[in-house]
Amino acid sequence: MKYAILLLFIFHSVFCFSQENNLILTEKENELWLKKLNTIENLSEKINLINQRLKNDSNIYIEWSLPDGITVERIPVLDSLRKVRIKGFCKPLYILKYKSENLAFRFENPINDNKINSVIKLINIENIKSIELVDDETKALFGASDNCGIILMTTDKESISKGFEKLNLTFYYLEEILTY
Repeated sequence: MKYAILLLFIFHSVFCFSQENNLILTEKENELWLKKLNTIENLSEKINLINQRLKNDSNIYIEWSLPDGITVERIPVLDSLRKVRIKGFCKPLYILKYKSENLAFRFENPINDNKINSVIKLINIENIKSIELVDDETKALFGASDNCGIILMTTDKESISKGFEKLNLTFYYLEEILTY
């Protein structure tokens, strides 16, 4: 009986605590992912790749170091203590463009997946008109935010822009930066 319980516990642990295999943890892996995104022609495949990255990135935390050597970490709350996460290199900056409005967001160290899941629901083939990587000249305007890539998603639906605003993500308003 002890062996059956032990076997059941091990089996349960393997499925409950197994990690995602597609985590992007290094600068090189991030560059390869961006190249893959850039080479895909089909919009639906690009959307799926971005949504997969958003979901997988919730299992990664980023630890920032300031120039004076101070390390910045978020103090976790109960929800994040139940989740095993791995230290990673960086995450791309996402920009949603609607007419002349540009909303930029990035999930650095999410406590739970609620907002990420809401964003994933909004990023679909019906709502996104185009996806492209921001070129090097425009990336220079973002300073340190550009080192992990900048992904520009264009929509022609005001409801999607409003949906992103309702999520209360940490937005950067970029009217004067992206005017193309």
